[in-house]
Amino acid sequence: MKNKIVALLDVLACFLTAAIDITFLTSIGNYLNYRQGTLGEWIYWLIMVALALYLLGTYTIGLVTRQVSRQEMAIEPSFLVLGCIIGLLVGCLPIYLSSISTMLQKLRSFGLLLFPFLLSLLGIGLAGRFKRSKSTSNLKFSLLTILIPCAIFLTFILANNHGFPGVAAPAEVRQQWAYKEFWNYGGVVDSIKNCQPIIKRVGSVKFVAPTQGANNVTFDPGSSGHSGEFTLEVVGDQGIGVANFDFHIGTFVSIVQFTYQKRTEEVSCRK
Repeated sequence: MKNKIVALLDVLACFLTAAIDITFLTSIGNYLNYRQGTLGEWIYWLIMVALALYLLGTYTIGLVTRQVSRQEMAIEPSFLVLGCIIGLLVGCLPIYLSSISTMLQKLRSFGLLLFPFLLSLLGIGLAGRFKRSKSTSNLKFSLLTILIPCAIFLTFILANNHGFPGVAAPAEVRQQWAYKEFWNYGGVVDSIKNCQPIIKRVGSVKFVAPTQGANNVTFDPGSSGHSGEFTLEVVGDQGIGVANFDFHIGTFVSIVQFTYQKRTEEVSCRK
């Protein structure tokens, strides 16, 4: 019975890893989207995703290698991940122990940025030497094998947690969400409602809501860091169109790529 449980957990680990890979690759277009954040927050989210992908890749390689190996003693995927994590932590210690000013100076050095990565490779190499018998049925190892992809999957979920109700939600609901999420979104709505080229196509504008596409803002008002891009569904009393535009410094609408009745035109909303 115990051997069957172990075998089942191993199979679940394989399927879970494949599911994470497929889920991420199919949704990558909307990943880290529908959100506003400072430059520091964007860097933090990207680092989380990059680390999760790195660990997932390490784990997948170890898992596949173990499955296809014909030898009795094979690599244990969980060892590789732990070795990778230890290497990364040790490599990041100089950054953690430095003052902020010193850290910023060191971050300019490409060699220092490579240091944690090189130590993680060293950790993976050392962990790969500790092999485990394929015939050994150990419930603890099997649980660890399935917990690792679960933890990585949770990291993806947390990094992508934006609260967006989804493109299938009513336009009014999506618009209300955008009012709460994006700074000065009311100004965006007002400028589109007063944009004559758009009014000529869809009529009086009722709702302006984020839809499928890029909807993200780097929030830093008053400096060169404030920028973003919106893809918005414009619902009028005569029709529905999609407005796509990017902005810099001020969150307002200027030149818009407007799609209406399957035709995309560049229109100007400047007064």
